[in-house]
Amino acid sequence: MRRALLRLLGVAVFTWLEFAVFPGHTYLRDGTQLSVPMIERLANPGFLSRDLVATHPTLQFTAYDEVTLFLNQITGVGLEKSLVIQQIVCRGAGILGVLLLTLSAGMTESLALLIAATVNLGATLAGPHLMLVDLEPVPYALAWGLIILAIGLLAREKPLLAGLAGGVALIYQPILAAPFWLLSIVMLVVDRRLRRLLRPAMTVFAVFLLLLANLAQLQPGIAEQQSVFDRIPAAYVALQQFRSPYQYVSLWSAGQFWSYLAIWIAGVWAVTRIWPVLNRQARWIFLALSTIGVLAMPVSYVLLDRLRWSAIPHIEPTQWLLFTVCLSSAACWIGSIRAAQQRRFWESAIWLGTPVLVTAHAEVLESFRLIGAAESGRFGVAILFVCASALLLTYTAKGRARVVALAIPLFAMGVLAFSSSSNVHPSSEQQVIALADWVRANTWGSSMFLFSDLDRSTDPGLFRGRSERALWVDWNSGALVTCFESFAAAWWDRWHTTMEPGYSPRRLQANLFLPIDYYVLTRAHRLYGIKPVYANEEFLVYDANDLRNASGPLHTAAP
Repeated sequence: MRRALLRLLGVAVFTWLEFAVFPGHTYLRDGTQLSVPMIERLANPGFLSRDLVATHPTLQFTAYDEVTLFLNQITGVGLEKSLVIQQIVCRGAGILGVLLLTLSAGMTESLALLIAATVNLGATLAGPHLMLVDLEPVPYALAWGLIILAIGLLAREKPLLAGLAGGVALIYQPILAAPFWLLSIVMLVVDRRLRRLLRPAMTVFAVFLLLLANLAQLQPGIAEQQSVFDRIPAAYVALQQFRSPYQYVSLWSAGQFWSYLAIWIAGVWAVTRIWPVLNRQARWIFLALSTIGVLAMPVSYVLLDRLRWSAIPHIEPTQWLLFTVCLSSAACWIGSIRAAQQRRFWESAIWLGTPVLVTAHAEVLESFRLIGAAESGRFGVAILFVCASALLLTYTAKGRARVVALAIPLFAMGVLAFSSSSNVHPSSEQQVIALADWVRANTWGSSMFLFSDLDRSTDPGLFRGRSERALWVDWNSGALVTCFESFAAAWWDRWHTTMEPGYSPRRLQANLFLPIDYYVLTRAHRLYGIKPVYANEEFLVYDANDLRNASGPLHTAAP
């Protein structure tokens, strides 16, 4: 009992540090700019009825919205805190999952916690446009922590609990959870020695599969008739590649492709080194799931880039690279610690290189190019950190002082948080929130807004989520281009006409016939002779009727 309490305390401490320090958390800065308006419209159908994002929901095959609305209803804390509660729980699940997985490989409690904390420092996967620990409470991020917990519980021979965690992950994000359940089914069929262990999990899987099907039937959504084997039209491909090039492997850099392959090779090599200490199911997990991740790249290339199958953008198989990066990092950490326990400093440092470089820059081969002072400095810090950590592990891993090694993730969190703090909270955020508060109090719920001069800024999406008012168009909403062809056509027409880079008062005046109620401009583009209905340090809001009734051409006021 004492050991279990200390384990949970360690998980809780590092979950809090990961949430508050590094990687940290954000809200309405990326993925939640799309999911939150969809949930807001479900909660209040009278709002956002003219917004492209809110009226094209993508939450049909997930319980993400139902759970969020349920938490909001029983707690009354609002959507943001309801999502934050889920985010904290799922991040804790991810840390606990890695801890259990490494315990199954013979690591002590303190060393397993060290590995769990450092693996969950995260990594940015630029190729598939994902994060190992996403800053926002979006469906795949919540499901990912639960999947890792399911993996850890299965490795520790807790099939019912593993099935429960994996089942909840399934109803949060079925595509991301699919490799775990596919592997479980394969092990059940192929490996006789694991059948008794896996049967209870399969019963739980069937229950959650039925639950997911029922939720999908009840969830309102936009259904477009499209066969799995339909080919994506050339014009639609061009638009997808313009807005979401990360889905097309052929558009990735060579360094990204080869880096993920190198991470997989390092992970498989590490597994062969630690093979004797892994139980049967852990061997399956480390080898099969990491291999599924790396195979997703050629599969996506063939089916989407070459054959252009319409189902692939919805599946996004390259998201399975999360398994490759996470499990390879954990395997290399275990290999490093085992080498340190045998006083092999250089071998420990070499194994440690992969997870440290992954955290600093997931495209590990790109790290060796040393282009510019910033990249060279980051690479140098990573190497010093590897050597210092290997030295600390070598001289503490066998004795009671090994708990000192927990200083490694604490130090890494501090360094990484300091180097990235300037990007987490943009300076305009408070001004957007102030604008949204005024809009909620002073405009109709059906009002339509356009931020005419912000190009690809994330501020309009933040405004939509905070104000519950419709946007005519913004850059971030274009992420739904790959989901609906009808949405893609509407989004492109609006973007190209009103917000494509190159703002001018003349273009603004030419678009005054559109059903937009308010135009928002930055102070740098203040209009001459027209009084805004609201102004703060960053933004000016103009009533569309005032612009239409202007006595002459619109032009920017002199500074």
